[in-house]
Amino acid sequence: MQKEKIALIALVIIVIGALAVFVTAVNTDIFENLFKEKLTIAQGDCADVNYIGRYASNNTVFDSSYTFVGNKSGATPLKIFVSYNASATSPKSGYTASMIKGFMDGIIGMKEGQTKIIGPIPPKDAYGANKFGVGAIFSSQYLAFGMNQTVEVTNYTSENLSVKWIQMENLGNFTMPQLVINNLQSTNETEMVVYPPPYYIWENASVITNITDTTVTVRTTPTKSSNLSKDIKDVRYGEKQMLIFPNATTASWNDTSITVVCSPVVSQNYTFQTQGTTGMVNITIHINSINATMINVTIINDQSPEPTYLDVYKVLTFDRTFTLPRIYKDIPSMYISYFYGEDIQKAGYSLEPLAGETLLFEVTVEKVYKTSQETS
Repeated sequence: MQKEKIALIALVIIVIGALAVFVTAVNTDIFENLFKEKLTIAQGDCADVNYIGRYASNNTVFDSSYTFVGNKSGATPLKIFVSYNASATSPKSGYTASMIKGFMDGIIGMKEGQTKIIGPIPPKDAYGANKFGVGAIFSSQYLAFGMNQTVEVTNYTSENLSVKWIQMENLGNFTMPQLVINNLQSTNETEMVVYPPPYYIWENASVITNITDTTVTVRTTPTKSSNLSKDIKDVRYGEKQMLIFPNATTASWNDTSITVVCSPVVSQNYTFQTQGTTGMVNITIHINSINATMINVTIINDQSPEPTYLDVYKVLTFDRTFTLPRIYKDIPSMYISYFYGEDIQKAGYSLEPLAGETLLFEVTVEKVYKTSQETS
């Protein structure tokens, strides 16, 4: 009986040894992976992860790296650079740090091959606690350009935004805007924006005289009649254009209107600098001729050999009062982020559709790259 036990043990040892040799010969990786320590994600690493994102409130899926969530197939792993700086450059090409803080918090410390649920992630660590929408209040200079206005959102959809100017009662003296948006859905510039009278020639010279539910009436009193500008200034009133020349432009006014008259010298050159796309641009304006109503000029800049010929008004007369809109309707979505995104963010709101939501993520780490340990 004892001999049989010894023989059986010997047989088992032989079988295990043969199996080990076979496994090693056929697939060394399998043998090594049995004992290899799993890599752990740390800040500065890169990782391939698959995920299923759900609303914590009802477990509904809102996003996934799987084409078929039910059986977790058709995966396209997310390539993550693990950094809390969303604009950081990844050491590995194709990897991005543009993930929410709660997601980053959750994957740090996960091991290669591990699956876990991250969350619930509160809105402040996800896409923002305050979702932008009706009732949101923010300030911007891109409704009446050059004038800071506080507005309240009256309508917001995936297609457009409507806002109403508020809190203007104690504005006091202010500088009028150079242009006011009118219909940004139009492709015609004259319909897209309105050019009010050029009250902005005089800083802090306008006051509000009347407020209705839809409009605000302002009145301007010029603060000087000569030396209206130290530099040449381009002025527009509707479709009329004027150039204000230093020491050659005067203003007069009565109770109802303001008149601005330009009197440059024929054949004289007026020069100034302005910021261009590649640096400062030197511009020369040559006075060709003047009649009772118009001034003909040639404009040359040092970055373009081709001169521009232009007729501008010599005299502009406009009312001392003007009515500004309080309602800005149907601003197309393509302009919302470009013009107002930063202002909205400063006011504490998020344009993200998932803002205000508590989220869950089921995450599987497929591969870890220890880029945090790489040295240059």
